[in-house]
Amino acid sequence: MAARFIPLTCSGHTRPVVQLSFSPLLEEERSYLLVSSCKDGNPMLRDWTGDWIGTFIGHKGAVWCTKLCADTSKAATGSADFTAKVWDTYSGEVLHSFPHNHIVRTVAISPNASHLLTAGHEKKIRLFDLARPDAPPVLLLKQGSDVSHDGVIKSIIWDRARAMAVSAGDDRTVRWWDLRQQNETHSMSVPDPITSMGLSVEMETLCLTAGKSAAFIPLEAPHPTTSSLPEPTGPDQEPGPSHVVALKYAPSSASIHPIWADRFITGSMDDPWVRVHGYPFGEETEVFKGHHGPVHCVEYSPDGEMYASGSEDDPPLNLPSLDRTTSTTTISTHPKEPSLTFHPDHGAKIVLPAVPDMEVLAGGAPFNAIANDEKQLEDCGSLKRTHKHLDSSDVWLEGVLECYCCRPSIEIFRRSWREDSEFEDNAFVCKGYTQTAAQYYAMSQEYTIRFVGAGLVVTLLITLDLNENDKIVKLTDKWSGMIYTAAMVPMLVAA
Repeated sequence: MAARFIPLTCSGHTRPVVQLSFSPLLEEERSYLLVSSCKDGNPMLRDWTGDWIGTFIGHKGAVWCTKLCADTSKAATGSADFTAKVWDTYSGEVLHSFPHNHIVRTVAISPNASHLLTAGHEKKIRLFDLARPDAPPVLLLKQGSDVSHDGVIKSIIWDRARAMAVSAGDDRTVRWWDLRQQNETHSMSVPDPITSMGLSVEMETLCLTAGKSAAFIPLEAPHPTTSSLPEPTGPDQEPGPSHVVALKYAPSSASIHPIWADRFITGSMDDPWVRVHGYPFGEETEVFKGHHGPVHCVEYSPDGEMYASGSEDDPPLNLPSLDRTTSTTTISTHPKEPSLTFHPDHGAKIVLPAVPDMEVLAGGAPFNAIANDEKQLEDCGSLKRTHKHLDSSDVWLEGVLECYCCRPSIEIFRRSWREDSEFEDNAFVCKGYTQTAAQYYAMSQEYTIRFVGAGLVVTLLITLDLNENDKIVKLTDKWSGMIYTAAMVPMLVAA
């Protein structure tokens, strides 16, 4: 009887999930943790069953990479806000924050959490000593150059067994670095643009995707100083140490089974499917269709009993939200006798509420919703946890500010709103920016109550949903955090 596969959906992110990382297997607990990186800027930590443990709040931009140290007590993150941070995974507090001059695309933390590697759009690899966080970092650069790669560095891996690091960049090159001597020891050219590079710790194998192929490369550097990635292996050829599998599509990410090494999984930006291929020849054995959007990343758990995939799923059931999901699927653990392994889930499946991209307060015109007022955030209780720091240069923020300062214009709506966007408050529901604009032209936040004459100042709680282009999809405007009935609305007259 064929095994059935049950996907577990872990909700909570509000933008695409771009990177996933399992911790090593924790021997005492016989379990592991999972961290997810997301463009919403709030990386999340989960246990081995998929249950949410916590969210690291503090970045002001998309988080591209999150890694855990060996005992999972520390986490490191790299972000589009030009910083890399080190976190205490028990308290959720930031221990160190390291500013950069451009986007930090990838990080790697040493097994004992003593050092941190960072890289990204600056094309430079930095090595930080976490015992001396104020000391300038060591730069790992190509010989005779002021950069580490000639393109954006997409991934960096810590080789704990040999005190080495491995990096991959847009220059179609994989480089090995000696962290003791602080120099490059080997480089491997790749014929196609590299889309991802991960590590199977148990197999000591780099899993690299480039063009329409997945490559599996030994973590230990080859002996010559330079080499080239070999051609894909044919069905009648014996695979070499570095093995390339040709695929019919362009994979976005790949991960090899950590125990049996008889299969590997892939995701793709061209469709919402996760595929299982046989190793070493790449025959497609299974396809899973649990996502509804392109799959950015996949990774096996360290025990091989499940894998995780991150996507930019559409809202389930067309609900007016921007849920993005990370799905974990239990898989067969034996190469010849497929079986389904059920992990205890402690009851019914928990679906976490989506965190909005922005939650701010307004207290009447002129608009005072920059949301830097800690007292206002304390008054809002749970808002403080999900609060996102705002950048006044954001186009959508500028548009909202202008509208609530009673300066709306059609140009603002065309620039900041999606054409079919929605506006909802306690009295009206509007669709399209032409209807929404009419509400702002007639807006006031100070009213008198008919027949009574008493004044009423209405404060606002505003929630925005943004799409991938940072245009407003829906704006929800709640008055004073209260629900006004239809019978009450006619009693309110603009002052």
